[in-house]
Amino acid sequence: MTFSPRIIKELLQTSDHQLQELKETYARLPATRCRRRTRCCSMLPEMTLVEALPVIRRLGEMAGDMRKRLIQKTIGYFFLNPVEITSCPFLEGQECRVYPDRFFGCRSYGLWSQAHYEALAVRDRKAKKHLQEQWKSLGVCLPKKVVDFQVPYCLCVETNGPEVIDDKTLLKASDRIEAISAGFSSRHQWFARRYFSDLSFLLSALMFGYKQSVQMKFTLVRDMVHTENRSKLDRIIQELPDLFAAFP
Repeated sequence: MTFSPRIIKELLQTSDHQLQELKETYARLPATRCRRRTRCCSMLPEMTLVEALPVIRRLGEMAGDMRKRLIQKTIGYFFLNPVEITSCPFLEGQECRVYPDRFFGCRSYGLWSQAHYEALAVRDRKAKKHLQEQWKSLGVCLPKKVVDFQVPYCLCVETNGPEVIDDKTLLKASDRIEAISAGFSSRHQWFARRYFSDLSFLLSALMFGYKQSVQMKFTLVRDMVHTENRSKLDRIIQELPDLFAAFP
């Protein structure tokens, strides 16, 4: 139950209907404006498989140098995120390189009520605590600054015009996106359960293989925690080929 370049190509070639439904769901959300502080871009958000596919397609359509750079940054993010808070790999300066296809988590940030956002934050803290305990059982103590990190509630996002959006509307959109992605059946479940809804994990597994990516992450994270040196990871990332050079 793993993805391969062949499966990704197949999904890209046969998912036009689902991607159109996703686009229509996004279009029901109000246009927004923010002060472009990019505070919400401090991490790559969780997503469904149907949200990941447009970004993969966009990567395939990019000029080679940019595509290779973003793939390297995304795979680097997968290995680095337990030990360091880095920005989303698609953020460069204050520009999102995949902005038209940005994920629901990006689109909804700043629109949730503070009460609902705090509930999401509590869930996230519990998940991080569980992750910390898993790493500790393997002999690795993750940095406290990473485990405790939380993106603050945003007061900078406003809708363009008089339209008001509430939690109920956002939850309805989220449920609709989940239902669209569930149309991919077992592959939707693979992405959620085996890859933890993480595009950086998916790209790493496509590059190195699923088991090898997991093994590499443990080794690299353990070494970075113990030595505070990421030179080994940097060498690996610099040598990565263009994963999607042959993608349509």
